[in-house]
Amino acid sequence: MKSSKPATPDDATLLDRLAREAATLTARERELAAALGQGYPHVLLESATALAAQHGTSASTVVRLFAKLGYASYADAQREARASVTAALPTAGLRAPAAIGAKRTLRDCLDDALRHDQHNLAATHESLDLAAFEAIAHLLATAKGRIFVLAQKNSAPVSAWLALHLNMCRPDVHELGAGAVTPTDGVLWLKPDDVLLAFSIRRYSRAPVSIARVFRAQGARVVALCDSPAAPLVPLADHHLLVRTANASPFDSYTAAFFLCNALVSAVVQLRKPATIDALQRRDALWEAFASDLVESTRKG
Repeated sequence: MKSSKPATPDDATLLDRLAREAATLTARERELAAALGQGYPHVLLESATALAAQHGTSASTVVRLFAKLGYASYADAQREARASVTAALPTAGLRAPAAIGAKRTLRDCLDDALRHDQHNLAATHESLDLAAFEAIAHLLATAKGRIFVLAQKNSAPVSAWLALHLNMCRPDVHELGAGAVTPTDGVLWLKPDDVLLAFSIRRYSRAPVSIARVFRAQGARVVALCDSPAAPLVPLADHHLLVRTANASPFDSYTAAFFLCNALVSAVVQLRKPATIDALQRRDALWEAFASDLVESTRKG
């Protein structure tokens, strides 16, 4: 019985795939493969048509080669290459030439964004440390002290969303950062029962690291949501989770970060089901009272 060939691992790069399939390539494909190996990953920032023209072959030959290598499409290989190029570049300014240098239609921009975010979501989910996720969920649900949520720069919208929804599930949730009490004043009365949940996405800010050290010095717990195990916040965290942020533009994508925060809120709701239902019903009553007051004041006016 003929054995089927093992599936290509999802994290295999183009170079891995070329080495794996070397014996199966035609002469024309081997010539193209040599050029790809020498120019990877920048060579894939061009379209299949442009790549074919540069190396004296047809676009159909390029497409067939990438199908043989196990890619769903040439665009999927481009996503991998773009992520590889931009991963080592810390700022949007440095990433811009690689991210927007290739000629793309506006439809390509739409499809590329979807492709990157789908990959970010899948990769974040598949590589998730479930034990850490469960430990963080229990900590957020049962901590006797306050929950402080902190983010800097572009992570602030995710942090604000998380703080807003955690506050509907449990008491004493506080945001440290834009639009909230300054971090210095916020940790003035820090206690060992308190918890810091901090975001750390490149470029890494100094403030979350400094504040995490204050929490650790007081015996409080630290949770980190980061984009890399090399993030400076990771060594200071009791638990950490990683999110993928690759994008088709010069800017990091926070879709996977929102997904992870959504999952944490869902877990906290599950762990605090009776208390959360009660809190949400009281919240509905407050909103109804405020809305009624507004209607009455409008009528009287």
